[in-house]
Amino acid sequence: MTTKVSFYGGLDEIGGNKILLEDKGTRIFLDFGKSFAKRSKYYDFFTKPRLVNGIGDLLELGIIPDLKGIYRKDLLSLAGRTNSKEKKDEEDRSVDAVVLSHAHSDHADHVSLLREDIPVYMGWITKTILESIEDERNSDIEFEITRFKKRPINSKDEPISREIRTFKTSDSFAIDSITVKPVHVDHSIPGCYGLIIDTSEGRIIYSGDLRTHGNKGNLTKDFVEEAAKERKPDLMLCEGTRINEAAYHTESDVYDSCKFLVSQTRACLVFAEYSYKDIDRFTTFYKIAKETNRKLLIGIRAARYLQALKLADPSLGIPEIDDESIGIYRPRELKCAPDNKEFYEKHSNIWTFSDMKAKESQLIVSMSSYSLDELIDIEPSKGLYIHSTSEPFNEEGEIDEQRTKRWLAKYGLKSVHCHCSGHASGIELAKIVNTIDPKIVVPIHTEQHDLFPILFHQRVAIVKEGNHVNLMGA
Repeated sequence: MTTKVSFYGGLDEIGGNKILLEDKGTRIFLDFGKSFAKRSKYYDFFTKPRLVNGIGDLLELGIIPDLKGIYRKDLLSLAGRTNSKEKKDEEDRSVDAVVLSHAHSDHADHVSLLREDIPVYMGWITKTILESIEDERNSDIEFEITRFKKRPINSKDEPISREIRTFKTSDSFAIDSITVKPVHVDHSIPGCYGLIIDTSEGRIIYSGDLRTHGNKGNLTKDFVEEAAKERKPDLMLCEGTRINEAAYHTESDVYDSCKFLVSQTRACLVFAEYSYKDIDRFTTFYKIAKETNRKLLIGIRAARYLQALKLADPSLGIPEIDDESIGIYRPRELKCAPDNKEFYEKHSNIWTFSDMKAKESQLIVSMSSYSLDELIDIEPSKGLYIHSTSEPFNEEGEIDEQRTKRWLAKYGLKSVHCHCSGHASGIELAKIVNTIDPKIVVPIHTEQHDLFPILFHQRVAIVKEGNHVNLMGA
């Protein structure tokens, strides 16, 4: 039987990776992420598919592939997909495993919809991250990766835990005829891996998301060296999010620029917008706060996330959340959840908006665009807002950017953009791919696949969603 790779997401879009590898009857998915491109056609950040229809809405709108034998029976039942005629097909599992490259939503979230008897392989840090985020979120069928409750929910039912099998870098594991060797790479979240996959008909390299210009670019170099060893890979699935960019900023550039900006900002607040999952960016602003005699204020969700990661991997160098350069912001709320109240009572470095008003020049406040309404309580008269995330990449993002600008103008905040991408530039990708030197390259996780044949001397195969490539003679 020919080894083949089929694509159900991650082509002509950034993220949404759902790549099915088949070899000698063994079938595994490489990632099973949420497609923001498909989802944003019908929903925004706050609207969701109707729970009453299970995954019916997602299937009807083409947001997830309509494949038998992979989805949760409770969600299929709500969608009216369970009947005696189809019962046998639905009970037969059609996929042997999912292997996750990392914990970002566009690679992991729609594992939530899969059957619990499909084993999910992931890095041990990825498991820690996902569990930490799940603890902070309300019940959501699109984010129940490590455990879920059957729908409709019965209060007496215990959550169902998925079969999670964790790995560390270079720990090879076999799934029937397929052998997977995960090797760490650098990205904008800890615990990311590229995959070196051996099948009965050849070797496949899966890049995941990666870069060489971050604080831990040596991790990606380890992966590239390992992928180039021993034999010429037959196929490489290569991300190209930023392939159209020749230059890039490093995390060191972000640190230098933001430190200068903060040091020049006197007698007023500094706000920093960045993903709380990005440990490198947290570390950058933590160091800046420490070196400019300010405190970095973070939210309770970020504080718990940092605690979980510090416990899981002390080598990440995460400081204690009670560190003298860290504060935890407690917003006003009508009723404080018991676990939040207990958390606040355990820590002495809790700050309210009144505390912030009294010491504006002593703070860097971590704030996302979704919590800008806190400015109504904080009432800054002026200040600096450092936007340290990616630029908007679609119309919805541009609308959000305009809304953010109105909030900042309302409170006299001046905005600057300073960011280091989690993805390799075109120059980096050319070096990576040409070093690994696969026979064939398939562009994934990109809207710029037409640049691949220009930058790479290998054969480039442009694949359409729903189609496949064969490993031999592809």
